[in-house]
Amino acid sequence: MKVLLFVGVLILSGCGGVTPLAQLQEQAFLTGDWSAVEQRERILARRNVRQGMNCPAGTAAYCERRFGQQRCGCVDKEELQAVLSWGR
Repeated sequence: MKVLLFVGVLILSGCGGVTPLAQLQEQAFLTGDWSAVEQRERILARRNVRQGMNCPAGTAAYCERRFGQQRCGCVDKEELQAVLSWGR
């Protein structure tokens, strides 16, 4: 019984206190401070990398790192191949 109560508390505590991205963006527009939005985007990007990108057919997952931040997305396979073979 104690285990079920403990698990229930963990589940409920994990659900509270998360501000939606849209609300963070609204606050950023008002204050000019985008750090919370940027932090949320970094968290989501890391989560996507960990879970693996599920790109649609004809596309491939592509990640790049700039200024210490990694951004990932799905790109057309033919375009990616053209860009990668361009320097050869």
